[in-house]
Order: sequence, then structure tokens, then C-alpha cells
Amino acid sequence: MAPAVVHIELFLRHPLFGRHVPLSSGSGFIISHSGLIVTNAHVVTAAATVTGRPQLRVQLHDGGAYEATVRDVDRKSDIATIKVNPQKKLPVLSLGRSSDLRPGEFVVAIGSPFALQNTVTTGIVSTAQRDGKELGIRDSDIDYIQTDAIINDGEVIGINTLKVTAGISFAIPSDRIRRFLTESQHNKHSAGLPVFNLINVYLYCSLVEEMKRQNPDFPDDVTSGVLVHQVIPESPAHRGGIEAGDVILKLNGRPLRTTDELQGALLGDGPLLLEVRRGDDELLFHIEPHVVMQ
Repeated sequence: MAPAVVHIELFLRHPLFGRHVPLSSGSGFIISHSGLIVTNAHVVTAAATVTGRPQLRVQLHDGGAYEATVRDVDRKSDIATIKVNPQKKLPVLSLGRSSDLRPGEFVVAIGSPFALQNTVTTGIVSTAQRDGKELGIRDSDIDYIQTDAIINDGEVIGINTLKVTAGISFAIPSDRIRRFLTESQHNKHSAGLPVFNLINVYLYCSLVEEMKRQNPDFPDDVTSGVLVHQVIPESPAHRGGIEAGDVILKLNGRPLRTTDELQGALLGDGPLLLEVRRGDDELLFHIEPHVVMQ
């Protein structure tokens, strides 16, 4: 399985010094011998405020490196395809049937977190049908796979999209990836979606309890809010001081209960006042939202 897993880097080339300025990195897997790769949309797309032309570089398991182009993107589902033009036939992975998964089954996650290539973790399926709306993901139509792998020799049953904390992560099921690929082939997929600057997850009650068990540093008195999973570099949230791991408790003075409330506010005019819990500290941030249609 590992030979078909690749490391992906999105970067800008510095106009004066020529060196690479990294924007994001992540993993993907090859699904065609000619170089079609499936990955996460957040890995291969930059913030709307980034100036310049981002470039993609793919490194194979054997050390070979290629430039890549983005083929198709679904930001809502966090799935994308990219293409390299190899000089040889590449190893591939096939998609399994995630609908056949059952809680308690053993899973393996392979990838390159924090640019550490060929990283392998193991775990079990906690649930094969965690509704995206339960996680507070706006307009989601996906039932995510929840595993305790720290974030497959075999078929792919999902691609990791969210790691809430050690021991709690969520994967996009392979059945949803298969549907995305079918729609892409028929040119039915639309990528005209708004670009936001935070990737968050709603802290529903059972998830809070799981996080407290898994992470002793999680604040005991936090029972709800929106957890910031990732902040896109150079975005308004990043420049305003928001960090991954922050818990947004209040929005404009009112308790924040779902990500829908936050996403709705991002579409409005004017700055947002966010009350944030970071460890034992409560902080206030004024963020000017900036939403761009792709």
C-alpha cells in the first residue's frame, strides 16, 4: 500500500531569492497508473489572500518528485484530484466499500503529517456513520468515519480530513470519494464555492467528553463552542491571531453553539468579535472576514 501513498507540498516561489515558501502539505494516494492522485482540498488550495501563483510538488515513495496540476476540487467535501505526468507506470490503490465497515474493525492510516513521510498509525473504527451535521459542518451530506487512529495493505476505505485531538479523527469515506470521481469524469462537479479561512468542528457534548479523556490539557470548564482545527496561512484569521486548537466560545458577545452561526457571520459585513479559550486563557479577537467566490 505504501508505494502508492505520496507526499504533497503547496508552495510559492520567492520572487527575489527563488526559494520555496511553503503554504501547506499533506498526503494523497495514486488511483491511476498514469498519475491521477486523490487528496484533501485543503492541502492543494491556498487562502484567497495569498498573492502569487501557488505550485504543487508531489514526492513518491521511491523519492521521485513531480510537478502537479489540480484537476478538480470539492471544498465542501474536502476532496480534490491532482495529476502528475510520470515517466513510468505508477503503483495504485483501489477504493474499498466504506459502507461495509463496522465499528470495531481494525484500520491503518498512512501519510505524511507535518511533512514526516511514510508515517503509519493504527486504530479501530469507532463509528462508520458520524453525520457531518453532528460535527457542525455546514451543508454536509457526508457520514464520516470516526477512528481512534492518531491522525490501509488493502483497499482504501477513507481519507483523513479532521483530527480533533489525539485519538479522535474523522475520515471521508471511500464511497463518497468514488462519487466525487464519477462526477468529475462527467464534468458535473462544481467548484464554485466560497473560500473560508478556518476549518472548524462543532463541540457536541459526547465529543467534548471524548476530548477530555484523550487530552488532559483540554479545559475542564469548556462544554460547548467551536474548535479551530486549522487556520489557513495568511488568512484574516491567521493575521488576526487565531490559532489551531483555539475554542471559540462567543461570537459578537453571544455564545457560539454551531459552526453554521460562525459561517453565517463570515458572510456578513464588518468585523467579528470572538471570545476564545486558549488553554487557561480567555482572549478577545477582532477579525475582519474576507470571503471570495472561487
